[in-house]
Amino acid sequence: MKKIILIITLLVGNVVFGQRSLTSSEAKDLEITSGFRNGDEILEFTLEDGNIVKKGSEFIIGTPLNPTTFTYTRIYVGYYNLFSEILSPSITLNSSFKGTKVVVETLKVNRQKLKRKSELMILAYVYDPAMSSLFGEKRRTIIDLELALSTGEVVNPNQKMTREQAIVKLKESKDLLDLGLLSQEEYDKIKSELTPIIMNNK
Repeated sequence: MKKIILIITLLVGNVVFGQRSLTSSEAKDLEITSGFRNGDEILEFTLEDGNIVKKGSEFIIGTPLNPTTFTYTRIYVGYYNLFSEILSPSITLNSSFKGTKVVVETLKVNRQKLKRKSELMILAYVYDPAMSSLFGEKRRTIIDLELALSTGEVVNPNQKMTREQAIVKLKESKDLLDLGLLSQEEYDKIKSELTPIIMNNK
């Protein structure tokens, strides 16, 4: 009986471990990343700016980085798989999909290098809810989600304002008030919205 309980505990532990949450800083910590394997699924990922990505999170396809071919460098058609990549290289998404919404289905980790102790990048497997499977592949893979966000190939429409951004906006609003381009009522409303962001993120 004890053996059965031990086996169940180990199995449950492996499932939880394989589907735990991960933060941007943890993905760079080599002691933590050594506990992950390529393809391990995670339940949620906290970006460097504090925004959380999980199943159901929405993104907008932004502007492609490649100005000559009008294709994305981090977004691929279909679900990227290392083994199928060897046989048939993935196709990058083209600029005709700019502005479309995609929804996260799964998040997986992948090593930045071949070494076991290396930083992790996040692969976001997403789908286009507006596209019918009859008219093409509606699935996409965003490789290295944080890099795709930082370069603008992917946009987070629900991104929280940072403390620094809130301070800048409040200062701009005060300047507009002083110039007579914003009413006191409008300024007070903006200030009341931004104050919690500025005060809670010290």
